[in-house]
Amino acid sequence: MTAAAMTERPAAYVPKGGYRLTGAGLLRSEWTKLWSLRSTWIVLLCAVVFAAGLGALISASVPSDQGLAGADMALSFAMAGVSMSSVFIAVLGILTVTGEYTTGSIRSTMSAAPKRLGVLAAKAVVYGAVVAVLFSAMVFVTFFLSQALLDDPALSVSLGDDGVLRALFGYVAMIVYLALLAIALGSILRNSAGSIAFYIGVIMILPQLATILPWDWVADVVPYAPGNVANTLILVDTSQSTLGVGESWLWMGIWLVVAYGLAGVLLKRRDV
Repeated sequence: MTAAAMTERPAAYVPKGGYRLTGAGLLRSEWTKLWSLRSTWIVLLCAVVFAAGLGALISASVPSDQGLAGADMALSFAMAGVSMSSVFIAVLGILTVTGEYTTGSIRSTMSAAPKRLGVLAAKAVVYGAVVAVLFSAMVFVTFFLSQALLDDPALSVSLGDDGVLRALFGYVAMIVYLALLAIALGSILRNSAGSIAFYIGVIMILPQLATILPWDWVADVVPYAPGNVANTLILVDTSQSTLGVGESWLWMGIWLVVAYGLAGVLLKRRDV
């Protein structure tokens, strides 16, 4: 046997039709990437501890002689930290996308999944599921903890009270919606600092600042802003809300379709 024959390597086996990355493979890949980062554990822990801790602290500090009453008031104390913790969730959602662009690993990801849209869908499904499970547990634990700490009988509510259970799930739905919106935003802008600044400035702060403008039409438009459409879901009494519960779900869907539609188009058209 010649030296050339001895050193010759056998050709790599390629399945008929080539290699194909399945949807399940994409989900496993995104799951592995999400939990392999230390920042994932840190940010999720901060979000849960902040939301539950602030709710418990406020509930324990409410005096019993202030004339406060009602399920909405009780939930506002219990869930005082949930809206703020959504910032942690949004930032992590953005980083799950933009982090790959920063390190350049997005090239490997897109090479393995050349159709690209499956990658975006897998990121949204995995992250959305993680946030839904985590915050479902946190919301209900915080609710029961808050009820144990509140010293005013007028603020005592139960899951069986009209609208309470729906409102608690509304908090979970709001956080999941904002997490999914952050994934789409990160895919559109592809820059960590820019995406986070846009989310905080445009999604969170701008609608609140707009309410101080002296134009009546602004107050009519603000409830339809991306960061506000989920607000109806967290209310027990929705009679005074601009949007009904069904309208709130509808507009959440509209904004997600717009965001992911734009993200998908840009993902297909860009080089990476």
